[in-house]
Amino acid sequence: MIPRLSRVVLMVRQGEALAKATEFYHSGLGLEVVRATDDFTELQTDNLALSLQGVLSESKLSTGYSPMLTFEVKDMDSIVATCCQLGGHLDGPIQYPAYGKIAAMRAPCGHMIGIFEPVAAED
Repeated sequence: MIPRLSRVVLMVRQGEALAKATEFYHSGLGLEVVRATDDFTELQTDNLALSLQGVLSESKLSTGYSPMLTFEVKDMDSIVATCCQLGGHLDGPIQYPAYGKIAAMRAPCGHMIGIFEPVAAED
């Protein structure tokens, strides 16, 4: 049996940054909030839990381009617009390869995320 990845934990500065990150992933990307406390939020995708852990230690907050989470969406334009309103920033232009649209975005908490809209299947 191949192990199944069931949870990803991202470290976020405790307090207001955690609240902003929760709002970004919930309202911007549409992930369901399963539970939230002052220092932890668990969100759910179709098959994976995304946890935001509030931390105070600077060493635990280093973010860059790794890890990079990629979310598949149905409407890239509205998702990018909503995420930008919530404090996200595109990291370069949206790309249009033959298989769909791809965007790289930095979330307000500093994490890099990919947003992918596949080409709609023809009937």
